[in-house]
Amino acid sequence: MKHLYISSTLSLDQLAGYVANTAMPGYTQEKRDGLNLGGGEYFKFSQNDIEILLVCNDTEHPEVFVESREQFPYYCYARRNAQAALDQVFLSLSKSGLICEFADEV
Repeated sequence: MKHLYISSTLSLDQLAGYVANTAMPGYTQEKRDGLNLGGGEYFKFSQNDIEILLVCNDTEHPEVFVESREQFPYYCYARRNAQAALDQVFLSLSKSGLICEFADEV
C-alpha cells in the first residue's frame, strides 16, 4: 500500500477543507479523535465503500509518524478499496500546486 505525502503549511483543519474541495468533492468529511491512530486528530473521507485518512506526520503522533518522510507534515492513505481514489487525489492536489509524492508504506 502507498501513502500520499503532502507538503503544506496549512493547519490540519485547513488542509482537510482544501483536500475536500479540491480533490474529494462528494466525499463525507469527518474529523476524528485519533486515539487508535497515535493520538491527536485526523480526518476520514468516505464515499460508498471507500475510505481515505488524512493524518499528521510528526513526532506528536508517534504511531503514524514516518521519519523518512518528515519533510512532509501530512499524509493520506487508503483504508478500504481506495487506492484508485487516492491516485485521483494525488493528481488533483498536484495540479492545484501542492507538493505531493507517493511512497510505499514503511
